[in-house]
Amino acid sequence: MHNKSFITGFVAGKAFTLIALAAGALCIKTQVINPIKEKKQMIDNGRKRAARKRIAP
Repeated sequence: MHNKSFITGFVAGKAFTLIALAAGALCIKTQVINPIKEKKQMIDNGRKRAARKRIAP
């Protein structure tokens, strides 16, 4: 009887831990990684525009 409740608690604890880790990773991705990628994309677009202006007569 005690073994069954231990196993269910253990499995539930592992599941909640994995969910919490996934949520943390998603939060870090949206708060840190995506803004860096967006900034890099903006810089690249600016370089392309500047290159076109230099070439245009």
